[in-house]
Amino acid sequence: MNIERFQLKGMLADAKKQFRLKDTEASGLIILLRSLLNPYIPVTEIDTEKVMVQVDRLHKIISEMKEKQIQINQMESDLE
Repeated sequence: MNIERFQLKGMLADAKKQFRLKDTEASGLIILLRSLLNPYIPVTEIDTEKVMVQVDRLHKIISEMKEKQIQINQMESDLE
């Protein structure tokens, strides 16, 4: 194998690790949002500002994950 393939494999492993970290963070935010949007409390008691901040963060993470998945797919196809 040449050096470029080894570098690409290293980059692919790093990209997959970053993707998994983002996935874990997104899962945590979803759990947090579920607790913030508790259906058993009056709607007027929901802290909508806190919900908005977390939803914005979740949206950003999911967008980053989509970009990272495209990069991963490209690297995997380059290695074939």
